[in-house]
Order: sequence, then C-alpha cells, then structure tokens
Amino acid sequence: MFKRVGLRTIKTAISIFICLMIYLILKTVEYIDGVEENFAFKWYNPFFAAIATAYSVYPNKKKSLEQAKIRCVASFIGGIIGILLVLIYEFVFSNNWPSLIGYDPIKLFVPYTLVAIVSICVVVMGVALNQRPTIFVSILTFLSVTVNPNATISTTWGEWVFGINRILSTIIGVLVALLVNSFRLPHLHKNKDLLFCIGIEGLLEKDTDKIKGFINYKLNNLVSLGVNCTLFTTRTPTTFMHLLDDVSINNPVICCSGAALYDTNSLKYLYKEEISSDTVLEIDEYLKSVNVTPFKNYIIDDVLHICSNSIDNIGERLYMQSKKNASYCSFHMPDLNCGNVLYYLIVERIEKVSKMINDLTTSKLKDKVFVQVYDYFDNSEIVPELKYMKIYSKEIEKLNVLKQYCKDRNLRIVGMSTSSLSNHLLKNSDYAVTFFDNSSVKSFVDIAIKGQSYDKMFKQISKMYYQKKYSKLESKVDINE
Repeated sequence: MFKRVGLRTIKTAISIFICLMIYLILKTVEYIDGVEENFAFKWYNPFFAAIATAYSVYPNKKKSLEQAKIRCVASFIGGIIGILLVLIYEFVFSNNWPSLIGYDPIKLFVPYTLVAIVSICVVVMGVALNQRPTIFVSILTFLSVTVNPNATISTTWGEWVFGINRILSTIIGVLVALLVNSFRLPHLHKNKDLLFCIGIEGLLEKDTDKIKGFINYKLNNLVSLGVNCTLFTTRTPTTFMHLLDDVSINNPVICCSGAALYDTNSLKYLYKEEISSDTVLEIDEYLKSVNVTPFKNYIIDDVLHICSNSIDNIGERLYMQSKKNASYCSFHMPDLNCGNVLYYLIVERIEKVSKMINDLTTSKLKDKVFVQVYDYFDNSEIVPELKYMKIYSKEIEKLNVLKQYCKDRNLRIVGMSTSSLSNHLLKNSDYAVTFFDNSSVKSFVDIAIKGQSYDKMFKQISKMYYQKKYSKLESKVDINE
C-alpha cells in the first residue's frame, strides 16, 4: 500500500519542473535576433540542473542549505579542475580533448592517465579547503567534464564550454531548490490558545546533558512561527537553565515536576505549590524516625534555597558539592526552617528508598504527599545503588500552578511526554500526546505516536497548531506515519 506523499516529495517534483521550464524559457530566447542558435543547450543543461535540485531539497531549510552548499562547492572544485586539465592538455599537445566516440584507443591513453592522476588533486583540494563532504560530488563533476562530456557541445564549442555548462546548470538547480524550500503557504488559522508542554525527562540522562541539536532547531522554529511552547521537567533552574542556551521558549518552564513555574526571562517563580507547614512537621517526624536527613528546598525571594542539617552518605556529599556554588540556588547548613517547603530531596540506597515509599503510601501521609523516585546520576559509577527520592505536596498531581497560568491567559494544555515522571502532566492536559512507547499512559492519552521519532512529535505539534477545528478526541489515535 502506498504511503502518503510527503511535502519533500512534492517540493522535489516542483523543483524539477521549474528546472525543465527554465530550459524552455531559454529556448524561446533563441528567437530574438542576434542570439546564437542552440544558446540554451550551450549554457544550460536541464538534466544536470534537475539532478542538483533533487539533491538539494530537504525537509528543513537548514539541511537544504547545507546540501546546496556541498553541491555548489563540489561543482566548482570538480568543474574548474576539469576545465583547467582540458585547456592545459589542448595547449601542450595542440590537439582537441578526445571524446568517447571515434578516437583511437592509443590516443585516449595519455588524457585518461592524466584524468586519473589529476583526480588526486580533486580529493586533495577538497581536504585542503576543509570540504570533505564535497569530495564525492567533486569527483563526479570532474569525471563528467573530462570522461563523459556532451559530445555535441564539446565538438562545437570546446570542452571547457561543457564544463561551464555543468557548473551553471548545477548552480541554477541548487538555487531553484532553495527557492522552493523557502516558500511556505500561509496558514490562515493558528491555534494560539494551545500551550505545548514538552516533557524532557527521558531525553536526558545527566545534569550536564543538553537537548539534541535537532530538537533545538525544531523548538526555535516553532517559537518563530508563534507556537506557544514550554518544557516540563523534574529539574530546577540550576539544572535546566543551561538547556536554554540554544533554545528559545516563549512561556515559563514548568519545573520541579509541576510544583513551580519559572519565568526564564525575569528569573522569577510565577506560581508555586508548596507543602503546608503542618504536613512538613509530619514528614520531618517520619524521616527522623527512619534516620534520614533530607535536603529541604524553599523558594525565598525567587531563589531556590537548599538546606540540610547533616551529610550522611557519599551521595549526599556529592549532591551538596554540586549545589554549593551552582547558579540559581543557594545552599545552607543547617536548615533554615522557613515553614512551607517546596519539596524534599533524599539521596539513599534503593532498599531504604523502597521502604520509605511503602511507609508513605500506606500511612496517613499518603493523601498529603506525592513521591517520585529516579536514578541517581551525579556519580552513578561510584554509587550505582543510590536513588533520588523527591517528596512534594499531593496537590501537584493536579498541576494547579500550570492550570492557573493557562486560565489567566486562556490557554489549553497540550502535554507531550515519554517518561512516567510526567504522567500527571498527561492526565491534566486538554490533549495528551505520548511519542514513545509509554504503555503506562495508553489508557488516557489522546494520541500515541509509534516509534522513537522526535520528528513525528514536532509534525504533530505543527498539525495541531494549524488545524482549523480541533476538539477533544473521542477515540485514541495511533500515529504510524
């Protein structure tokens, strides 16, 4: 069964059509008095132009520009060296460069030996100019000029004219591809009331990791088109602000698993969901009973303050060292005891973490706290058995901070996530999209994108942004294409 014809395929067909039409237009120029016969055929070959344009059409402008650059540079290197070889040969031997037809094999030996030797120069030139990706196409152009030229052009006007023809045809084909790729039909309808919240857990393994370049490009492109985008993360500004060095987002980051909204422009916490002081006392009492000293996190004057009364294991020591001089936070010993806590962070062995989870989910605290556990990654090689455990207010399961932000701005939430740490984002979204095989949320997501393709995720965002009518889906949809 045929798959849906993609936009790149359509753009390729349009580009080829334009290259062919250019030749027809140039042919009509020949009717003008004073223009030589076969003017179009002499300086422009639609075959080479069409090849170049098909090679240069890509789904995005950046990639298309990169390939166009490779094609142009390669054609110049291979074409110019080929032309110079022909001219030097004809000057030295006072003989025309031989074509493939009608020449004695003995007379082909010298020029073809020169072709093989000079091909080394083509490769060396590509390396010297730091243009390694162009080498193959450069050799292809060089050989097309010297070994397989157009006999009619070569015989009538000379071999060097064919080389110029080859270069010009390639440049025109490349320019056509760039023009077609830059053209975008205007979208009359835009769903500017959708806020796309992209969960980044599952994309990154360490605090120092950055979002991949492809995702950076796509996010920046969406923002430039006016799409409301933001990130959803368990992280704090200390560990997510560096991710935004190459990324532009136009809404505050939903951080601390939804316990706070942080405006990355004003560097302020716009909303926060803290653990009440009464519940803090209960949690403190429990943790003391199991001999665990937590890191308490408070937001004071738009700064995250991390506090602890003691450091009891190597994991806690490494965590403390990573936060002592970190940006966007302040570390304190002993605890400030400021009342309401944003969240608790505990670094303990997996056995103890499992016991605490069981205790908290079976005690009277089960209706007051929300617990998340994930891998310890500050130095997992040294202490692989350690885990991070965070304790939040139970209210963050409702994502009140995000809902209030969206209510104030008349926005609808589109949650997009692959990690179970962001399941509550999907549960509280107007439209829930999972773009990996996240089986734990299949019962309540609206769209499940199969396969591990970020490109499909961004295509879904674009589709939802421009779709004229978009209501809550009554049935689940699997995106396979």
